[in-house]
Amino acid sequence: MNAALRAKTTFLMIRNGEVPEMLRELVNRVHSNEASYILRRDLSVPLARRPAARIPFHIRPLEPRDLPQIIAERPRRLPVLKANIPTCYVAAAEDGSICYMQWLVSSDQQNRLRPYFKGELARYDKDSVLLEFAYTFQRFRGCGIMGAAMAEITEQAIPMGARWALTYVKQDNIASLKGCAHAGFRPYMVRTEIWRGFRLHQSFRELEPDARYPFELAS
Repeated sequence: MNAALRAKTTFLMIRNGEVPEMLRELVNRVHSNEASYILRRDLSVPLARRPAARIPFHIRPLEPRDLPQIIAERPRRLPVLKANIPTCYVAAAEDGSICYMQWLVSSDQQNRLRPYFKGELARYDKDSVLLEFAYTFQRFRGCGIMGAAMAEITEQAIPMGARWALTYVKQDNIASLKGCAHAGFRPYMVRTEIWRGFRLHQSFRELEPDARYPFELAS
């Protein structure tokens, strides 16, 4: 990312009231222990129960006219938007407003994504795609959008010949984990992230095939 784009992104994030979030990320890079799930969906197996949102929407690829709306709400996505990494999909409501956005990245594009990915991205093969940078727009939160939209976006990979879809979610982000579960994703691996003095150390561990989500273990 060039200096001008970094400066513009930082200015837009500050103007958008994201200073507390930025400070938390800075503190975490000084000293923190975190973990993320790598979730996986088998695209050869149809969903037994399709998630349904509480409002109608349709999925389509990102269009240039969407950029002002996205940057106004989620300015930190400006660098990856400028990188033109294929393909970002959006869920649009009946009035044209964007409800949700997420990138579906094929294996041949993963190296283009790496500079914008937080932490280490485990390499994936040509039979897999990655779902990344999911975001539900504030106005539409609580409408069950994530699971329904993510399920449809994931299935855009089926005509590409993909067997597996992958996505990363923090272990403590229960709302997002539940959305992914509704979209057919199951725990596959755990990525451990240790920050010490702005240096990141990571490790990956594959889970048992019948691994469960934390909210399933608590029930």
